[in-house]
Amino acid sequence: MTIFWELSVTNSIWQLLVLAVAPGIFFLWLFWVRDKYEREPLRLIMATFLLGALTILPTLLFEGLGSLIIPEPGEGSSLTDILAYYFITIALVEESMKFLAVRVKAYRSRDFNEVMDGIVYSCAAALGFATVENILYVTQRGFEVGVLRAVLSVPGHALDSSIFGFFLGLAKFRERGRSGLALSGLTLATILHGVWDSLLALNLFLMALPIYGVQWVMVAVMIRRALSLSPFKQKVIPLMVPVVTQRLGGVCPTCSTPLTYRQQPSRWYCSKCRMYVDKPSTLRVPHPGAWPKPQPKAGPAARYCINCGSVIPEGSNYCWRCGVRQT
Repeated sequence: MTIFWELSVTNSIWQLLVLAVAPGIFFLWLFWVRDKYEREPLRLIMATFLLGALTILPTLLFEGLGSLIIPEPGEGSSLTDILAYYFITIALVEESMKFLAVRVKAYRSRDFNEVMDGIVYSCAAALGFATVENILYVTQRGFEVGVLRAVLSVPGHALDSSIFGFFLGLAKFRERGRSGLALSGLTLATILHGVWDSLLALNLFLMALPIYGVQWVMVAVMIRRALSLSPFKQKVIPLMVPVVTQRLGGVCPTCSTPLTYRQQPSRWYCSKCRMYVDKPSTLRVPHPGAWPKPQPKAGPAARYCINCGSVIPEGSNYCWRCGVRQT
C-alpha cells in the first residue's frame, strides 16, 4: 500500500507541474505565431522566457522590502492601503522586472527589428515569470488554483506586458521621445495590473472581469497596429547584383551584404545584419548606363584622364568614361 501511495503522490506532483507549465507554453506559442510576417528566432524567444523566469528572484526580494514600507493588507485594511500595496509593491515591481528582462537582451538584438517584436518578446518574458509563479502557487494550493490561474493569471501577465511591449516596439524606431514612450507603456501596464489585483483583493471579481476583457481588446488592437507597421509585409525589391551594388556603394557598411529596398518604411535594409541602413547619398537604383565598363589596359606610355583618372587609350584626345578633352 505504501508503494502505491508514493506512486500516486508522485503522479499528482507531475500532473500539477504540467498544469503549471502548460499554460505559459501555450500562450507563448499563441503570441509567437501572431508575428506572421517575420517570426522571431526560438533561441532568443526562449532566452527571454528564461530571463523572465529568473526575474522571480529579484521580484520576491523587492516585494519583501516593499512590504516593510507598505505592509500587505489584511482584514480591516483601508482602501488606500490596499491600492498602495497592489499598485506599488506588486504591480510596479513585477512589471518593471519583466520590462528589464526584455530591455537587457532582446531589445538590443538585431532580431528586434519591428514593432511587433516588442509584443512578442515582452510576452515571452512575462510568461517565463508567470510560469515560475504558477509552479509556486499550484504546488502549494492544488489543482483548482492551477485551473483558475491558467485561464486568468497566466494570460493576464502576458496581456499586461504586451501593452508595454507595444510601446517599447514603437520607441525603438523613434528618433525622439523613446524614453517617454517606453515609460508610458510601463505605466499603463502597471495601472491595469494594479486595478486587477486590487479588485480581486476587494472580492470584486465580477468587476475585474470587464478589465480582463478590455485588456484582450487592447492587445488585439495593438497587435493589428503593430502588424500594419511591419516592414516585412511589403515585397522586397532587390537592389542589384553584388558586383554592381558594391561599385555603386549599395552594400551594408558592416558586412558588405547587398542591400534591399523596402517600400514600407521606404528605407534600405540588410538581410544579414537584420537592420536598416541610412545612406541616401550613396544608395541609388542603377540605370543601364551605370553598369561598369572594362577599362583599357595601360600601355607602356599610358596617359590618365585629367578629370576622372581613367586610362586614356593611345591616340585618343577624349576620355572614354567622362568625355573630357585631354590637353
